[in-house]
Amino acid sequence: MKNYAIILAGGIGSRFWPLSSELEPKQFLELGASRPMIEETIDRVSRLIKKDNVYIATNKMYYKKIKKYLSRFDIPFKNVLLEPESKNTLAPIGFLSKRIYDINPEAVCAVLPCDHFVKNRNRFLKLLSKGMDIAKLGYIVTLGIPPTRPETGYGYIKISSELRAQSSEQYCKVIKFIEKPNLKKAKEFLKDKRYYWNSGIFIFRPEAMLKEMKKLKPDVYRIIMRLKDKGYLGRLWHKLPAISIDYAIMEKTQNTVLLPADYGWIDLGSWQAIEELAKKDKDGNISRGNCINIGSKNTLTWSDKRVVAALGLKNIIIVDTKDALLVCAKDRTQDVKKVVRILKKKKNKKIFEEISRY
Repeated sequence: MKNYAIILAGGIGSRFWPLSSELEPKQFLELGASRPMIEETIDRVSRLIKKDNVYIATNKMYYKKIKKYLSRFDIPFKNVLLEPESKNTLAPIGFLSKRIYDINPEAVCAVLPCDHFVKNRNRFLKLLSKGMDIAKLGYIVTLGIPPTRPETGYGYIKISSELRAQSSEQYCKVIKFIEKPNLKKAKEFLKDKRYYWNSGIFIFRPEAMLKEMKKLKPDVYRIIMRLKDKGYLGRLWHKLPAISIDYAIMEKTQNTVLLPADYGWIDLGSWQAIEELAKKDKDGNISRGNCINIGSKNTLTWSDKRVVAALGLKNIIIVDTKDALLVCAKDRTQDVKKVVRILKKKKNKKIFEEISRY
């Protein structure tokens, strides 16, 4: 079997604070379904890819959590990369690409974030399979989502107008990757059919990815080639830069094509994404947990245990947990991660002050 998967499960999902945290990141939460997102992702891809060929990249602090899910799905523990520290996505993808290539030089690999909701699973698997067929030609393939609104929280991909046929599916040459735009630009992109949302799903032969890495990030490539076992990982991992595969490779390579993907994709990247999934009342309100809503409109109220009452609110998000309370205007959900940064600085400062006392 030549098909492999790399599931990225190392982030903390700071935009879902306070529900998500460093110790309980969003990939282990039940946000879009009745079971954790990582479990949904593994189950989804295992219909196309053998479980022995599923690899997972995560932080070493999640060792016990990951081990629990592996036992449920019979995935070998040797298939897990426990990152000594977070390095974004380039390092784990490069490391696991090298590992898979060493096992099977003819492999085709799909990189999948585990914070996506998929409405049409059969369509998704069909497109993933088509993407693997295209990747066999030597391309790095990405699934592009046709935009349905002017979204400032997603990255975009611009394609050429030329479409090429492969196994009854059309794919197109990527011109460039674009970071999250302002509202004016997002409205322009919505009108232009050459722009797609970046799903963060990439399909390639590991040989092709490593070749691009050697050309575009030779310093990273050299370290990846030296990471042979756990001993090397502990000594060399800290030398790798914390950079995404988008910045390092995808924005620079000339070898990327896009396969339009219409399978009902939702990126569970912030609290506002819950609106696309949850049931609303007649006033557009969403309630989860022990909540009372009187006279509010378009308001999300989420409570773990305590009673939360929302009176006459409009376009507000309230999330109450045992550790913290978030009250946020809906148009500021992308800024929740700033709160996490501030809290982390305060925590580090407190630790430093405690140490300085001795």
